[in-house]
Amino acid sequence: MPYVAPLDGIRAVAILAVLLFHVWPEALPGGFIGVDVFFVLSGYLISSIILHDIREGSFSLKEFYLRRVQRLLPNVVVTVLVTLLLWKLLLPPGSDGQPAFHGLWTLFSLSNVYNWRYLGGYWGTDAATAPLTHFWSLGVEEQFYLFFPSFLLALARFQTSRIRLWLGVGAVLSFVACLYGTYTNQTPTFYLLPTRVWELLLGATLAAQLAAGSGEAGPRRILSDQARETMGWIGLGVILLGYIFIDEGLRFPGVISLAPTLGTVLVLLSIAGGNTRISRLLSKPFMVLVGKFSYSLYLWHWPLIVLGRLLAGLYGFPPLAGAALGGLAGVVLSWLAYIGVEQPLRNRGAGRGRRLAVIAAGFFGVAAYCVLVTVRPVAVDPQHRFDPLTASGKLFDAGRTALEQGKVGPNLSDVKFITPTAPTRDAWRTGGVIRPYGGERPQVVVFGSSHALMYARLIDDICREAKLTVAFLSVDAGTPAFFETTTNANFPSAKDAREFDDTRRKWLREWHPDAVLAIDRWDIRITTQPAFDTSMRSFLKEVSPLVGRVVFVAQVPVAEQGEKVNLRGYINWRWDQQKDQGPPRLGVDPREPFRQQVVAVAEAVAKDFPNLRVIRPDRKFYLEDGSIRYLDGRKFLYADDDHLSDIGTEQVRSLFEAAIAEARGSAPQVLTSR
Repeated sequence: MPYVAPLDGIRAVAILAVLLFHVWPEALPGGFIGVDVFFVLSGYLISSIILHDIREGSFSLKEFYLRRVQRLLPNVVVTVLVTLLLWKLLLPPGSDGQPAFHGLWTLFSLSNVYNWRYLGGYWGTDAATAPLTHFWSLGVEEQFYLFFPSFLLALARFQTSRIRLWLGVGAVLSFVACLYGTYTNQTPTFYLLPTRVWELLLGATLAAQLAAGSGEAGPRRILSDQARETMGWIGLGVILLGYIFIDEGLRFPGVISLAPTLGTVLVLLSIAGGNTRISRLLSKPFMVLVGKFSYSLYLWHWPLIVLGRLLAGLYGFPPLAGAALGGLAGVVLSWLAYIGVEQPLRNRGAGRGRRLAVIAAGFFGVAAYCVLVTVRPVAVDPQHRFDPLTASGKLFDAGRTALEQGKVGPNLSDVKFITPTAPTRDAWRTGGVIRPYGGERPQVVVFGSSHALMYARLIDDICREAKLTVAFLSVDAGTPAFFETTTNANFPSAKDAREFDDTRRKWLREWHPDAVLAIDRWDIRITTQPAFDTSMRSFLKEVSPLVGRVVFVAQVPVAEQGEKVNLRGYINWRWDQQKDQGPPRLGVDPREPFRQQVVAVAEAVAKDFPNLRVIRPDRKFYLEDGSIRYLDGRKFLYADDDHLSDIGTEQVRSLFEAAIAEARGSAPQVLTSR
């Protein structure tokens, strides 16, 4: 096929938006839809190439896949390898564990499946701090390339006159599934091929339409020059407006994804028929240059942006500055990879066998290195500065069994998790995890997420000593303490989530306990103070008449290093860098103002609900300079960035003892936490 320069221009329009979005999301909130532009363009190009070769009688499945291997794989292999080395050399010990495991999925074109299973939503913290998150879109495309050529070849042989019809039907069916999934289970809908393939099939349908009209009724005859001009500018305008006005607040992909996809179709129609003003704009040297190495730029920019942000956080610099420098480094490395890796190894001329052998050796070598890093034990405290850590929350989880909760990440690799010997699945259906120290009826009930579970051993110990029966209706995986449970790993559908909330209400009506403790990671529940005020009051209106006391537990400070970093490893790493000048400072993360807003709301609401008590364990974990108190001699008080260890919870035993005693009427009405 002849080279069409404006197609590289379309690539440039897509990659520049993605790059700016990843460096500075607030500047271009919809820049992520550049990926949707790539999807339509990829479907269009692959279909155009296959249909052209079929017409010429030269199409070969073997040759198609060899070209894809030479075009795509070398740069992927080098990107994964360099990312692992950078994470090992520049970040705390064990930081390369997550990218190594993700790298295995990436090499085998399954990064989108990994994201769905292990990272969650595209805008979540896990996805935003993983250096290989962006490979999800390449996973979608590579899975498409795996089955689509055979499908299109079969259509060309047996349904020659209906190629466009079947491609269009496939696109419509996938789009309907996408619409349904966006509103019922957004994360897999965003990442997986069946609900994204319609975008590639949209481009394929256009390619088939233009191929069918490549004779006398070609594109020039179908559309007037003025119509193509108008279509092109409308399409480009829709894409650019999408970059500005689409954001994470809109349900995506959903209906709104028609903006970038149909906009791309209009631009392709404009340039397919000949020389238009928009095709000349997209053929400018800068646009063509960026488009030519857009694939390499897409691979390299995100790992370097993430690295820049992480290093900025570790050394106390602004995250935006780190992201900008990382983005610049990504541009440089992507250009070097383009001219030094991608271009030489995609050559199909003499010596092709040797190049394929180099690619295969690199692939299996990097895959083996990923396995080695994934299974390698990491010594996070080689100097033995800290006492061993335990976490007992899994003993009290009323949701999934502890044995079903998956592999512990590197951030918790040195924490010993105490698990039940005979776990019960979904214990919330039968009252939760109940410890009958004072009769059959629970006098103390605990609501909340993993933050409730981290205090569970302490609360259980207090109730045992006070001879009070306690019921833990606490569930991991981000399950809220209030009656607003959304879908998560425990509750895969909205129906399941509603059933959990209704069941908790039922137990309160039956038990009328002396105390309900509401414990959560509140800073992820609050968007605005008024919204949190409304949510809390709604919860209290239901619960307060049913219980003696509602105890609201403020959240402890969160370390700025994030949940992917092993804090013991980080502290040792910084301690060694400082030449044993003492324990390094551990700063709080940027959501500190939200945590203070939560406390202010709770204390204000307490004036209207006399049986609400607010206790402040967070005060035990601040130093005078506002940083986090994480050590007590050799005792490390935190398990990860936002959870206390068992040792850490002991620091606030007196607060919980006073709160539970007050609920039983055996303590003064003023808590020691005030």
